[in-house]
Amino acid sequence: MQESKMSFLEHLGELRRRLLWSLLAILVCFIPAYYFSSRIFDFLMEPIRKELPEGSVLIFTMPAEGFTTYLKVAIYTAIAAAVPFILYQVWKFVAPGLYKHEKRIIIPFILFGTLFFALGGSFFYFVVAPKAFEFLLNEYSSDYVKAFPSIKEALSFFMALILGFGLVFEFPLVIFVLARLGVVNSAWLKKQRKYAILLSAVAAAVLTPTTDAISFMFMFVPLIVFYELGILVAWIFGKKPAPAGEAEPRADGGDS
Repeated sequence: MQESKMSFLEHLGELRRRLLWSLLAILVCFIPAYYFSSRIFDFLMEPIRKELPEGSVLIFTMPAEGFTTYLKVAIYTAIAAAVPFILYQVWKFVAPGLYKHEKRIIIPFILFGTLFFALGGSFFYFVVAPKAFEFLLNEYSSDYVKAFPSIKEALSFFMALILGFGLVFEFPLVIFVLARLGVVNSAWLKKQRKYAILLSAVAAAVLTPTTDAISFMFMFVPLIVFYELGILVAWIFGKKPAPAGEAEPRADGGDS
């Protein structure tokens, strides 16, 4: 028996349910994250602190800035910790429209989605950040010009880049899912290569909240590399065309 189609309002209700579950997961993670927010902040600011010019420190200029900054640290940490559950909710939202065999990629979707996001954030923290902050904080310093970054602005800058790199590293997974579903294939991706390079340059410029070439290139090069990797992923794991006249079985055993 074929599964009845959901109406537009039912789709909105399902989306609302998935968003509420995701917010609940973030709230649960927020409580311990806030408890350890000072330690997490110290860890996040380490690449900046190491590159501060001599005599320079991180500061805050508004009475409540310290509190709101640590609050943001807890929120960012809670979102990062809830990524596996959020990915699961995304999957639950799209799963009803998939074939039975397509639903089997839920485990790699969640596992590799979490892994790639963590790899992207780690790549920025351990590889990009030291070079970027060395340039940004010292290149224009002098005897009478020194950097005294605000903790609010430093955290926003840092987290924007971590999020950007985390999303960039998700690209191969996105291609894997789309290729398995038959939405894209390696031949189509090859034809779009020149547009992908242009869009990668635009994305790198948007995702890096600075104008320095170092941050831009550290974002732009992985985008290009991952696009080429995506072509390979689509070629290896792409959906193979079904034999002529043969329909794929739905998850419920009905007709498509």
